[in-house]
Amino acid sequence: MLFSNLIGKNNLKAQILALYNGNRVPHALLFNGNEGSGAFQLALSLTQLLLCSSPLKTDSCGACSSCLKVQKMMHPDLHFSFPIQLSQTNKITTSDDLLEGFIEMVLESPFFSRELWAEKMGNTNKQGIIGTKESQQIIKKLSLKSYEGGAKILLMWLPEEMKQQGANKLLKLIEEPPEKTHFIFVSEKKEQLLPTIQSRLQTIDVPDFSELEINQYLIENQNVSTEQVEVASSISFGNMSKAIQYLNNENNHDVYLSLFINWMRLCYTRNIADTIDWVDTTSKEGKEQIKGLLLYTLEMFRKCILGHYSVEIKGMSKEQASFLKKFSPFVNHKNIVQFSEVINDAHFHMERNANPKILMLDVSILFFRLLKTDKK
Repeated sequence: MLFSNLIGKNNLKAQILALYNGNRVPHALLFNGNEGSGAFQLALSLTQLLLCSSPLKTDSCGACSSCLKVQKMMHPDLHFSFPIQLSQTNKITTSDDLLEGFIEMVLESPFFSRELWAEKMGNTNKQGIIGTKESQQIIKKLSLKSYEGGAKILLMWLPEEMKQQGANKLLKLIEEPPEKTHFIFVSEKKEQLLPTIQSRLQTIDVPDFSELEINQYLIENQNVSTEQVEVASSISFGNMSKAIQYLNNENNHDVYLSLFINWMRLCYTRNIADTIDWVDTTSKEGKEQIKGLLLYTLEMFRKCILGHYSVEIKGMSKEQASFLKKFSPFVNHKNIVQFSEVINDAHFHMERNANPKILMLDVSILFFRLLKTDKK
């Protein structure tokens, strides 16, 4: 991938190119950014530049055999590592066992996500990990000579999913790498990285995309209306993968809204029996879907508050506007802080594998009380 193919990030691109042109690219580098921030794309662009046979000062050439191989993710000196759902039955123990599916996903959806990868692996409720056998495989691969005589690169996506024992096996290799060997890590939560690994990496923090950048990318790359683009960018929170997912899914325009409307009606009426049924059904959609619903709910509450102050709200569909016009009086200055705390806490616990049924029922019961808060 070329740096020029990635929208925005001009300051980061200049920083990376300065390191490269000054021959100061660290052998162990961490790109840290939220999902859909473009961190993986930046890492892949640097990888292509490091392997390019005819590099330019501003980018890789994009035309040599090495660049073409990287673009197909088939360069023999480029090794990928990523979380997998271990399975003794299907003999899945390392990234190589699912590499074909991972490459297919990245090429089809450059701004991919954990959720998309979990769907690709076939189980959205099982968390992927980077295990001990993966570390052993990495050590074995990087101990070999370069196939093409240049650099050898390990590109690891989500190193925070690496277990302690596996990480310990890589410490010496990261500290004393073979000649011309680069470790490029791409994380979404660097604070969850094992301290022994993080301390050995130079970190580049990648900011989220701005709403303007998301709008520009979607208009240039998606065959959709301006209204659809504005809605997608407004609910994406700077996450390009979420914006694209919203547009690519024919039913996604209504999925979160429908879930949100049904949920709020149940919470307002305090119908505990139907709420339990709703929680049971929703929980089967997977943890990523629930996390998305929580963020969507927070955004809807934000729009309710903006509506109270006659602030123009951009990027709302007609369906959203119609429901929020009736619903907004129940979200006000007396309860918005508590609503935000409940949702943020729930999202925090979902990321740490809380039981979705118990969590969502607990959140719903808290909403029972908060929706009855007097706004006066």
